[in-house]
Amino acid sequence: MYCIKCGKEIGANNSFCPECGAKQTPTYKEVFVRNGISEKDFIANINKWFQWHPKAANITCKFGMDTAIGLLANKYELNQFVIEYELFEHNNENQYGLVKEESIALMKKSSKEFMGEWKQSHPNVKVVDWEGGTHARGYTVSHLMGGFGARNRLNIYILFKFPRNKEN
Repeated sequence: MYCIKCGKEIGANNSFCPECGAKQTPTYKEVFVRNGISEKDFIANINKWFQWHPKAANITCKFGMDTAIGLLANKYELNQFVIEYELFEHNNENQYGLVKEESIALMKKSSKEFMGEWKQSHPNVKVVDWEGGTHARGYTVSHLMGGFGARNRLNIYILFKFPRNKEN
């Protein structure tokens, strides 16, 4: 067997490379592409994948955003979502999920403030990633319309995990 990081030959039962210290757990990649379905259905399909793969663990992600025409200004939507993960031999104790949250406010609120509030209102979940899936747009047309319009619209895509129901 060879180290998945440095390529040095190691024993077949080694969990870590004695040369570089890398963990010898293979990672897998899944690429989700929207392909013209609604964003809501796209996110629902990703969440179904998480439900159907209970052995997936240590998930990291990359958000692929694309521009779409909005009412008063361009908006960004999730069009690709890439995850890397490990597979456990047993079911992972955590279930993963993806959600889109939107905030439209007349007072400017930062994404960190918004996420702080979201975490407080969801105490049983642990946020895995959200920063790559954040788009704020504001003041594009609002100052021309007397303070109305696309002022401080915040879209955040949040990958999170929570304890899996023991019955599953």
